[in-house]
Amino acid sequence: MKRFLKTIISIFVIMQVITLTVFADEKVQNLEEVKDSIYKHLENRDSNFTFVYTGTRKEFEDNILACMKDAYSKDDYLERSWLTIQPKAKATDDGIETTMDVTYLTTKEQEEYINTELESVTKSIISPNMTELEKVRTINDYIVNRYEYDYTLKSISVYSGLTTSLAVCQAYSMTAYKMLNYAGIENRIVVGKIKERSHSWNIVKINDKWYQLDVTNNDSVKKNKYLLVSDDTLIADGYTWDRDKYPNTQNLS
Repeated sequence: MKRFLKTIISIFVIMQVITLTVFADEKVQNLEEVKDSIYKHLENRDSNFTFVYTGTRKEFEDNILACMKDAYSKDDYLERSWLTIQPKAKATDDGIETTMDVTYLTTKEQEEYINTELESVTKSIISPNMTELEKVRTINDYIVNRYEYDYTLKSISVYSGLTTSLAVCQAYSMTAYKMLNYAGIENRIVVGKIKERSHSWNIVKINDKWYQLDVTNNDSVKKNKYLLVSDDTLIADGYTWDRDKYPNTQNLS
């Protein structure tokens, strides 16, 4: 997978504008409200948004970058959905006015299409009487049949995958994440490498146990080689990732 760099351009030299009064609609009083505000705007795919923080300047300066990370890390799909975040801040009579300019993989309208399409598809292929195992296998097979791997490495988003039927691992894993969630299957997107090449895949929870699921490489000559396998299976094939960030997994017995 081609490496797509995500950038936070963090220039937090807070300008002193003592005489300026800000008429921003959104004021936040504490760090939790800062996180909630950022998360809300990222979820809405807002490319530019502003809030005024009414807490202390030191608290803001010490915690704003962590608040940003906590906000976009609330959801694995969201964490993979932005490309750059450029925050700016200045002191005003009302508090610290903070503006963020964000670029995304997809627009709000494209995300609405993704949600409508994947929710509809999931409902059409998943029935209430299926076991969790059957649901995971069905979703894996659907994605494998719908997508072809994009060797040009251009189709990096779910929207591009759905509209062209071409995808790289990021689109495979993000599609699986959405569909599994619609089916009620807890899962994560794992970001790591295969023999030093960037790669992403999923882990899924079935009957309170976690398993590895690499839909991208299940769509290959060795079909479904990585359908519900263990950490050890991936490690033996050259996968690496930050194992402290994710639950340990096992082979399906």
